[in-house]
Amino acid sequence: MMTDTSQQETVDSVDTVESVDTGDQPLPSSTSDAVTQCYLKPPRWSRAVQVNLKPKMVSVGTQTSFSPQTSTPLASPEQTDDEDDDNASVVSDLSWVPEEPMHEEDLFDEEPPYACDPHHNGIDKFIVCQEELMGLFAICPACCERSDSSIVQQEGTFVKIKQVCASCGYHRFWQNQPMLHRNMPTCNLLLSGAIHFTGCLATQTLRMLTLFGLQCISASSFFRHQRRYTIPVIVQAWQNDQAKNFSDLRAMDGGLVLAGDCRSDSPGHCAKYGSYSLIEDRVNKVVDVQLVQSSEVPNSSWCELEGLKRSVDLLRGKDLHLATLITDRHRQVAKWVREELSPEGTRHYFDVWHIAKSLGKALDAASKECDQLQLWRPAIVNHLYWTAASTPDGNPAVMEAKWRSLVNHIQDIHDHDTPAFSSCAHGPLDGDQRNKEWLDPGSLAAVKLENIIMRTALLKDVRQLSPQHQTFSLEAYHSLILHFAPKHTGFSYLGMYSRLLLAALHYNHNANRETARRSDGTEKYCVRYPRFRKGAHVVLPIKEAASYGYATSLMKALRESYTNSPAALREVSDNLSSDAPAPIAKSFEQVPKEKAVSLYLARQSRYKKT
Repeated sequence: MMTDTSQQETVDSVDTVESVDTGDQPLPSSTSDAVTQCYLKPPRWSRAVQVNLKPKMVSVGTQTSFSPQTSTPLASPEQTDDEDDDNASVVSDLSWVPEEPMHEEDLFDEEPPYACDPHHNGIDKFIVCQEELMGLFAICPACCERSDSSIVQQEGTFVKIKQVCASCGYHRFWQNQPMLHRNMPTCNLLLSGAIHFTGCLATQTLRMLTLFGLQCISASSFFRHQRRYTIPVIVQAWQNDQAKNFSDLRAMDGGLVLAGDCRSDSPGHCAKYGSYSLIEDRVNKVVDVQLVQSSEVPNSSWCELEGLKRSVDLLRGKDLHLATLITDRHRQVAKWVREELSPEGTRHYFDVWHIAKSLGKALDAASKECDQLQLWRPAIVNHLYWTAASTPDGNPAVMEAKWRSLVNHIQDIHDHDTPAFSSCAHGPLDGDQRNKEWLDPGSLAAVKLENIIMRTALLKDVRQLSPQHQTFSLEAYHSLILHFAPKHTGFSYLGMYSRLLLAALHYNHNANRETARRSDGTEKYCVRYPRFRKGAHVVLPIKEAASYGYATSLMKALRESYTNSPAALREVSDNLSSDAPAPIAKSFEQVPKEKAVSLYLARQSRYKKT
């Protein structure tokens, strides 16, 4: 079970106990001029001689009598719908057995109290075993006699202990954490926030904590906290971050240069969600994320176009001009941009990597019959990248001419009949500079390669190659989403949307990290052997460690927002729920459960052996 160091004063103080009626029996005072000192220590097993021990009493002055001590009991959390009652329990007494021996050493080597930051993450939490915790309540702080203690309330990480002394009648209540807004245990809410804000899966995390034996909230409590409190906090944080990005982009000249792409929530062609994201390539920041449920469009393949439309409408509403858009070759998107955005001055480019991947697959298929093409494959793909990079103005005619020149180049012909690109840009190629044989004109390899290079669809795509900006940042962002929303797990609409926003917040706070350096100032690099390079290596710079300051800010906002007004968070949650599309299952005819089960059992009975 979890305890909070901020509650240490509650444990040590006897001025916060419940009022007791002790009749005429005097009780020792808790003030500093008390004449009797009681030295206490936690009970432990020892191999020394076992004897019945009593607390040591040391007289330091004249014994006097004091008036009975009074205090105010600690308030217990009100049972509301904010917490599951399935975790509430009453545990039997686990008081210390007086006959157990204790160590005599280390009685007074108590360290000074840890001074912690009052910030919510500055208050450390510790894992304490139940037996050790209950041992702290084995001795009455009023008369130093043995007392009984028991756990009277437990809700998730919250625990409330009652201590009663039969000798003097003293009793008190102690709880391991403060309450938020009178009825929410702090650690219960913060645990839900920590699970959600870090992108962990709730069921796995809670299963791990339960296996460890740590008392924690239930899965239903987490999902209720997520729906009512953590999702509104994430949405508000994203809106603030997005507003700041929009403000910075307005100050930039030339309009927006955006890379856009869609990600499906599951493999295949039957995705439930499609998330469309836009990244400003010059500043490397995610500027918008749109989540489209497949029930909102004719089928899941339409999610990409619908997501782009929503993002463009948002940018128009914020008075932001889209100057350049880089996407893959999605035909619906290309047609819509050509008809709707091009008249407004938007230039639409295709990402080179997507075209190169398709080209590589075509070359691999053709090389099964012609081994020579396999040797030329890397150079052909590289020529596609060079075609775009060597044309910074993105002139379509020049890029097409450069690409067509490849047919002549591989046949050792370096002068061309196209005015836009009349000759190859390289110098004379000596024998030592070549590691591939030229293709013979009219050979099977030359014909197959020409059919691939001169395809009409490919030539049209080459005219729209992006010369400067690409979508590789989006691919990195999509890989990051897998941490927050893995494709093997299903999420609700708002659950998926919040995790997409978390990924965007993480990306924006870590996208422009510097390269890590050694102690001598040299930069760090690593060598990788990715599968797509087919044995070739790549050198990558090692970036500095990622920052999670956004998650700390979310935890702080969660606590402050709930403390100020839980109703305000629930109102935001209700608004988000009303705007979210209905679950896909709601669009189907609902069959009564009893009828469905009876039909299932009837079908299964036919296969039972008699």
